[in-house]
Amino acid sequence: MRRPHRPTGARRGRGRGSIAVEAALALPVLLAFLALPSVAAAYYYRQYSAAEKAAHDAALYLSTAPRSEMTTAGPDGSPAALTVARTILASEMAELVPSGASLDPGISCVYRVASSPNMKPCTLPNNGDPTHTLIQLGVSIRVPYIDPLTGDTKTVASYVLVPYVGN
Repeated sequence: MRRPHRPTGARRGRGRGSIAVEAALALPVLLAFLALPSVAAAYYYRQYSAAEKAAHDAALYLSTAPRSEMTTAGPDGSPAALTVARTILASEMAELVPSGASLDPGISCVYRVASSPNMKPCTLPNNGDPTHTLIQLGVSIRVPYIDPLTGDTKTVASYVLVPYVGN
């Protein structure tokens, strides 16, 4: 059995392995351009998801808080239910907030006053006013986020609005 005859210009011996070498050089560069932004986006969405979940849990607690907790003062002078909601936010975000940063959640109430909705801060005088009917609660949170690639500090914000169904 004879090998087929190949012309002398069609030798393939010198080019073997060059594609593998080029791939070995180019692949890490391409993966770096794809992987690093993906890692940064993953960290950001992890922080955003945690902030959204914490705000949602605090808002769910507030939406079912009894009217007595909304009109009774807590240890910090605000309504007792708001103190518990701030504790929920702080405990859920404790591991994800950079050291030295503080959480300052915003909690707003929507009251029905003379048949029109009116947004006001959740305070004891507003909650205790018999002309104000609490219909909705809003919980907002702004969490600092440190970009793992650049080291810049950015802010992740979340806002949750729920109806008030407490007694």
